Amino acid sequence: MRKEQEENRPAEEAGRGTERIYLQIENPGGDETEIDLFHIASQMSRKKRLYGYLFAMAVSAGVFAGLFLIGIRQVKGDGSYAQAVITFQYEGIEEGIDPNGAAFDINKLKSPTVIESALEESGISDASVEDIRQNIMIEGVIPKDAVERITVINAMAEKDASNYEKIMDVTYFPSQYVVSMYQGSGMSASETREILNAVLESYRRYFLDTYANTAVLTVTGNLLSYEEYDYGESVDMLQTQLDIMLHYVQERGEQAPDFRSADTGLSFGDITASLETVKSIDMANLSSYIENNVLTKDRERQIEYYNFRIKNYTMLLSQQQTQLDTVQNTLDNYEKTPVVIVSGQENTQEISQADVYYDELVSQKLALSEEIAETNAKLNEAYILLDTVSSTTRQSSEKEYETADRMLEKLVDTLTQWSVRIEQTTEEYYSTTLFSNAVKIAVPAQFKAAGGIVSIARTVFICVAVAVLAVAVLWSLDGLRMELLSMRGGRQER
Repeated sequence: MRKEQEENRPAEEAGRGTERIYLQIENPGGDETEIDLFHIASQMSRKKRLYGYLFAMAVSAGVFAGLFLIGIRQVKGDGSYAQAVITFQYEGIEEGIDPNGAAFDINKLKSPTVIESALEESGISDASVEDIRQNIMIEGVIPKDAVERITVINAMAEKDASNYEKIMDVTYFPSQYVVSMYQGSGMSASETREILNAVLESYRRYFLDTYANTAVLTVTGNLLSYEEYDYGESVDMLQTQLDIMLHYVQERGEQAPDFRSADTGLSFGDITASLETVKSIDMANLSSYIENNVLTKDRERQIEYYNFRIKNYTMLLSQQQTQLDTVQNTLDNYEKTPVVIVSGQENTQEISQADVYYDELVSQKLALSEEIAETNAKLNEAYILLDTVSSTTRQSSEKEYETADRMLEKLVDTLTQWSVRIEQTTEEYYSTTLFSNAVKIAVPAQFKAAGGIVSIARTVFICVAVAVLAVAVLWSLDGLRMELLSMRGGRQER
């Protein structure tokens, strides 16, 4: 039988053509054996009925294994998750900075403070904050312009592979994030979705509380304790508080010159004008009344206070003067960027290049000069007040003290009222204008079960493919084994 097969193979080979595919196997003795792959296929075809049954069994086993894995995942909750999309829209997010100018950190969304607040608002007490934090995954969405740059670089790299290095230079900061929360053990689908929505809403409140904090100006009736502070100290404290309020409102006015609160009916310009009136009239009247009547509760303590102010102003003036001298020396020795002259046949054009660093030095010089002038004015004022308190022998009357107390109490009450108006106006500005869309839940949480159609199909396909591949490998090895036995028998007969 084998002899007939050997005799028939040349005829089969002639029928198939002259091109053959051989498999070389190295024997332990160093010899090589060439095996025709067509002969292996011929051997495999003898058992095609058997392996046809095995393939059918492999497909059935793969389907069963895939469904079994899906069932286990469904029971354990593995692979099931809720997913939402959150977007940020404020100035600076494209550069990866937060509203305060620091690096933006999206992972604060998973902070225990945010999650605890979310669970408290949802009324869920049996969930673990740490388990929820570990189950939350955040992925940034690549901006469209970054995708376009990467696409262009990939197209260029098809012609020159060195362009692939340029992809590393493409930087981007996402303004949109996909937030996923995997289903925890013993957690239902609705709970998973509810908790993720609560976490996103809690983070939105946290963001506004952090970067739109309007409780920065607080003046209460307990700001001054008349038993602990002298009149001069009280005036300085109120002056400082008023300056803080003015600076705060002026900054908001520069951001939103046209904003007007529907609640208070005030714009930031209105508040600025009112505070400046308080400063120029009420504060000035109180200060002049105290200074003209040399009102003090403890003359020696007041003298020490003015001496302390003089010492501080003198040190500050020396520091500012040193800074100004440094800036001036830098300007004197600075070489500005030369002017570029472009000459043509008909005309000559001068092109001056901007020198940003030199302009910054000039701005610093002007700012320091203003600060020095202001410090000098305060220093001279402290000297005058010290001289007045030290040289006077006048005794103030009880009526003068009562008048000063009433003026002081009225000024404190005025600043308290304006502080409340500022907070209300600023809060409305942040919530309705500046940060109205700073944090937006673009797509609320949607639950995606592990047993979805796509997931089921993918899992079953993988299991079936593995089983079929195993049978195919077994069939090929069986055909190779049969061909080797056939060749060995032929050699023995010869």
